[in-house]
Amino acid sequence: MNRRWVASSLIALSLASMGVILLFKDVNASTSVSTGSPTEIMQPSVANNSASNAATDIFSNKQYTLSDNGKNLVILIPNEGHHGPGEDDEARFIAQSFVPETAAISKGTNVIWFNGDVGHEHDIIVTSNSESVSPIYQTGEFTEFEARNYTFNDVGEFSYADTVEYDNGYIMRGNISVSDNGSSAGDLPQTTEDSETVGILMVPTQDISQYTSDLQNRGFLIDSVHNFQDLRGGQSGTGDEQTLIVWRAPTNTQITSVLSQLSEFSSQLPYS
Repeated sequence: MNRRWVASSLIALSLASMGVILLFKDVNASTSVSTGSPTEIMQPSVANNSASNAATDIFSNKQYTLSDNGKNLVILIPNEGHHGPGEDDEARFIAQSFVPETAAISKGTNVIWFNGDVGHEHDIIVTSNSESVSPIYQTGEFTEFEARNYTFNDVGEFSYADTVEYDNGYIMRGNISVSDNGSSAGDLPQTTEDSETVGILMVPTQDISQYTSDLQNRGFLIDSVHNFQDLRGGQSGTGDEQTLIVWRAPTNTQITSVLSQLSEFSSQLPYS
């Protein structure tokens, strides 16, 4: 049976009966938790479609610096992000395994990996560059439209990578740089507490108006967008156009509600 059909059916059944079920792993707990039927995201009065150049910077430089008031950063695992360069038939949409691959954050930031790679599970390990090569955290396997998180309470340089080695020995990798913004341990946000959340999505440009309208109706603020020709056309440049969207959830929106909305939204994208 087709795995994507099964996943879509389960999502539809969940929505019909009790809302989206999203597994979100809290590093302070021993088990994953279900968000059940989340509180609706606050509907903002105004959505700014060009507040910054963040989306262009992420596409060009593969990195993003989160502002001090951003306490949750959602990193996207893009569809077909497990494919590396040099394959005979280009399978990737974008030349990044994670979007962004490199992030600069403040101490106490909750980093969340959201799996938009349809039909593929991922298992991410986080290591400290200043300590042993032993992981300081491992997500465990999570499938499409699910998320896993880790709160970076220590200052330093960190690496993260998928545990799976893909075709031609390709390994998905990224980096996190954590600086001290003066927060004490008592000030650190918990994974389900209210705080500003920022993240990235990839959608087909052809229906960008539909997607941005849907996101805004779900309560998201559009910070910036960047259109690009995907890699699938190879050197001929005949690939379709995709759009990176940097979004924000209004302050005081629960992260579990944000992720449930992202799961529902992403399940409707025409990626397979």
